[in-house]
Amino acid sequence: SICFVRSPIIDYQPDVPVDIVLALHACDTATDEVIAQTVRWDAPMLICIPCCHHDLNHQISSEVFRPVLRHGILKERLADILTDTFRALALRIMGYRTDVIEFISSEHTARNLMIRAIKSTEPGQASFIREYKELKSFWQVTPHIERLLGPSFTALLQE
Repeated sequence: SICFVRSPIIDYQPDVPVDIVLALHACDTATDEVIAQTVRWDAPMLICIPCCHHDLNHQISSEVFRPVLRHGILKERLADILTDTFRALALRIMGYRTDVIEFISSEHTARNLMIRAIKSTEPGQASFIREYKELKSFWQVTPHIERLLGPSFTALLQE
């Protein structure tokens, strides 16, 4: 059955096991909260439509990418791509088969990406951990999803 609850995402604790987590246009770090809760609840499926992305926009800097980053709109779009890449990698590290797809034409909305994740394996696949760490090291950022996933995720990154 479907249940609608008004609550901060990160504080919500379901009374029964969750089958599917669905989030439509969860702004900024609310998407990260949805992903973290999906993992905590061991939900078998996530369908998430991210919205605005501000957290990494304030963190990213790079001499190499200075020509891109000096333009606000280009920096914003790069931060969007990086944020959703970190989210997808974090889900993969936590054992979810993950795709980032366009779910509606960009003529209707620029916010047209969907993160689709299905629990499929054990956490800790080395190739995804390596990719995550390399991307994080290159950009010198700490994605919010990493902080929300906490010690279990951090421990996997140390392997």
